[in-house]
Amino acid sequence: MNLRSNNGKCVLLLGGVALLILLLLAMILWPWWNKMQFYDAAATQSADRIERYQRLLDSRPQLAKRLKTLRQDLGKRGFFITAANQELAAAELQNRVKKIVSGAGGKLISTQKVDIDKDGDTREIEVKVRMKGDVEALAKVLHELEGHLPVLMVQNISVRSRRTVKGRRKNRVEGYELDVNFGLVGYLPGGSK
Repeated sequence: MNLRSNNGKCVLLLGGVALLILLLLAMILWPWWNKMQFYDAAATQSADRIERYQRLLDSRPQLAKRLKTLRQDLGKRGFFITAANQELAAAELQNRVKKIVSGAGGKLISTQKVDIDKDGDTREIEVKVRMKGDVEALAKVLHELEGHLPVLMVQNISVRSRRTVKGRRKNRVEGYELDVNFGLVGYLPGGSK
């Protein structure tokens, strides 16, 4: 009986040791297996991303050709200011503002080119404008500037009203005059300096 009891204890002890060894192996192998799965998934994802980037790089000549065609089309439609450089473009904008303001019945006080240091496909040309006139003159000026080609945008508009009185007591005429400041932005196509 003692032998049988010792055999049972030995088998139990060997089974416990084997279970302990299996548990230790599982504790070591399971995290390793999870890390391997994680790195395998990351490698697959990176390979897919590289393949997508390679397809984009391969399509670059066609995209460049299409972009050149689109730029030529935009240039033909007159969306950009046609001038050789930024200074000439600013002068063109200033002349255009002068004609529009005087044609609308306003009074142009000043125009000034603003230097903008932005590079890219297009170059912004900004001119600060100060004018005086009534509400109708301002409406006509804004309509003419933003409603025609080349594309121009009015930014940072500031309007102050001032009451005016003309004439003597009997023939006195009261009215309002607007003092308007705004920035006018137009664009040169890329490559113009």
